[in-house]
Amino acid sequence: MQQAAPQPVFRQVRRPPRRALLLGLLLGVAAGVAAQQPAPDAPYERELTETVYDGELPEIGDSAGSVISPEQERQLGMATMRQVRRMAPLVTDEEVEDYIQKLGMELGKNANYYGDFHFFVIDSPVINAFAVPGGYIGMHTGLILGSKSESEVASVLAHEIVHLTQRHGARMIEAASNLSIPSMAAFLGAILVAAVAPQAGMGVLAGVAAAQQQYQINFTRANEKEADRIGIELLHKSGFRTLSMADFFNRLQLANRYSDPKMIPEYLRTHPVTVNRIAEARERAERMNDKVIREDSYEYQLIWHKLNVMTAQDPVQAKNYYETTLREGSFKNESAARYGYTLALIEARDFERARIELGKLLLESPRIPAFRLAQARLEQEAGNTRQALALLKDLHADEPESRAAAYTYVSLLNQTRQSALAKRVLRDFGVADERDPRFYKLLAEAEEGLGDQANSHYNLAEYYRSVGELELAFEQLRLAQIAPELTHYQRLRIDARIDEIEKDLNRLDRDRARRREREERRQQG
Repeated sequence: MQQAAPQPVFRQVRRPPRRALLLGLLLGVAAGVAAQQPAPDAPYERELTETVYDGELPEIGDSAGSVISPEQERQLGMATMRQVRRMAPLVTDEEVEDYIQKLGMELGKNANYYGDFHFFVIDSPVINAFAVPGGYIGMHTGLILGSKSESEVASVLAHEIVHLTQRHGARMIEAASNLSIPSMAAFLGAILVAAVAPQAGMGVLAGVAAAQQQYQINFTRANEKEADRIGIELLHKSGFRTLSMADFFNRLQLANRYSDPKMIPEYLRTHPVTVNRIAEARERAERMNDKVIREDSYEYQLIWHKLNVMTAQDPVQAKNYYETTLREGSFKNESAARYGYTLALIEARDFERARIELGKLLLESPRIPAFRLAQARLEQEAGNTRQALALLKDLHADEPESRAAAYTYVSLLNQTRQSALAKRVLRDFGVADERDPRFYKLLAEAEEGLGDQANSHYNLAEYYRSVGELELAFEQLRLAQIAPELTHYQRLRIDARIDEIEKDLNRLDRDRARRREREERRQQG
């Protein structure tokens, strides 16, 4: 008899790195919560502010309090994401990335948003999610693994989507701009610092005037209620179970009601949940009277088990976990659990048993891309490179839109010095204006294999630029300038990109100089 799947156990005792604890440019950040946190030492605050801000943000406005525009929101989001890619342990597995983007867009298409949504996952056991102005929504692996259903994950995404559609971030900036310039700067600076180190960011917030603190508390509470209300409607329109939002909040609260306050899940700290709020969400969901509720997708179950293995500290422990789960029948879906077992066996380098499990899965479902990708990875790890290449070639031909299939295939082609084919596969894949960082990294490797130094350096510069490493991008472009046999077109393209990055770096230098001057004036007077 099948039972409910047990909760993941692998990393609950592991303390994540400081920078992974929040990484939350949370629209729900409240100064009242901040006041309860101890302020960090001033040098540490200054170091963090220097690291996080880096001068890459748009000009928000002046003392007249102009509202941040959608274009400024987009710039703010892009600048923040450069910092996130630079400093956060992002999950770069294409299957996971594509799943969370697909799930998010199923909600986003019903949200009436004026821009684009970008969903991503951060590797952290902390239960958290956050929204960044400009359409960026992040979710921690801890929240996905803590979910009981796909509708629970969707309920959190819907809540964060509403923060963006209702422009809560812009409204908070507008509210802050109605105060003095120093107060506004302190508030914005605190949010940015909190994106990397929550305790430091909260400490900065604690220094803001008490009147502003209470104003922001009230403003945030209103935002949370609005995000709940519209988020439940969004769930309903998208076919998910509307009660899942209340269920998820209630389970988090009950599981931690007797815990040390310091152990409360980050999501409850940044999205304060009360009994009344849960009751209101449940009542509102029940009024929706869902008639048809979509079941958990098979993809959700596969991704859950993949993350469960990916985030495990010890492959042997993961293998033992799945052996116990399968023996006791404590799973929601047997084949999904066996997929997790297969991945754990590959991680533990038990290739023979992994082949047996994969054989069973492929016999039942020979066309599922996740199983076929696992098969190719198994053969690659076992040293059967030729067989792995053949499997990936077939998978890419059958699934030409799959990033996981394309990038895994290209990576192995680069490793086996088949650079021309690797470049051709990349050039034929995807849309030109939607390239992600790994695309540029793989393309740079292919160009290097072909001996095209100029294009290799240029594409590596694009990679560094997309992850926020402007200095490294600039160095690669300088190397591209002196590459042999540089064509006129290549030189123009390189020079144009150098001009753009030089402007960004000059702005960084000016902003740093202004901060140093302000700090010197503060110390003197």
